[in-house]
Formats: sequence, C-alpha cells, structure tokens
Amino acid sequence: MSIAGKYNFVDSDKYDEYLKEVGVGMINRTMANAAKPTLEFIDHGNGKWTQKTLTALKNFEISFTVGEEFDEHTADDRKSKSLVTINGTTLVHKQSIGDVTAVTTREFTGDTMKSTFTCGAVTAVRNFKKVI
Repeated sequence: MSIAGKYNFVDSDKYDEYLKEVGVGMINRTMANAAKPTLEFIDHGNGKWTQKTLTALKNFEISFTVGEEFDEHTADDRKSKSLVTINGTTLVHKQSIGDVTAVTTREFTGDTMKSTFTCGAVTAVRNFKKVI
C-alpha cells in the first residue's frame, strides 16, 4: 500500500464545526465546505514529501520532511508550526496555529483515505478515494 497518489473527495462529516474550532472565519469556512478537493501526495524519497490540495477555488501545497518541524501557511493564510509523521500507512499532521493545536490523521487503506481532523473537543472526518 502506497500513500503516494491522487485522492478525490467523497464525503464529509462535521467539517464546518472543525474549521470553526481552529479559528477559520465564516467566509473561508463556507468556501472550504463547498470545495470538493483532490489531494495529491508526492513522495520525493528520503522522507521528503509534497501535499497538493486542488480545488476549483484555490490550489495550495506544502512540502515537508517527515519528522522535521516546518513553517506552514494554512489555506486561509495563517502561520503554523507544523510536523508530519508517518507510521506505516498513517500520516499524522500536527499544526500549532497561535495557541490552537490541530491534528489531521490520514489513514490510507486500499484505495481510500480517511482524514480525521481534531481540535479541542471537535472531531471531523473527510473521506477520499484514490484515483491514481
């Protein structure tokens, strides 16, 4: 099972509540909830990865080395100290945005990716299907 590839959005549960908890404003939440993103994970080798998020409204990407903290700009352009780890076929992305900590856990199984977003007491899930 390889993490690398493109994944199309399938469905979502409680994503608006999660976005609100991490401090995303109403207009950006509305746009994020309307988007049906394609996520692409590119493995460059030696623990170096790129994650691209492609939508009709906005595309953005992050590049990281597994296990090394990096500076990230979120989709709504807030600054984050971030860390990505991989354990088997599970990718964990921890973001510290000011005094807020958010964790996205992406579980890759067969041709699916389950993304679980957690911040405070709020948990949301978004599901994706691998296309290549």
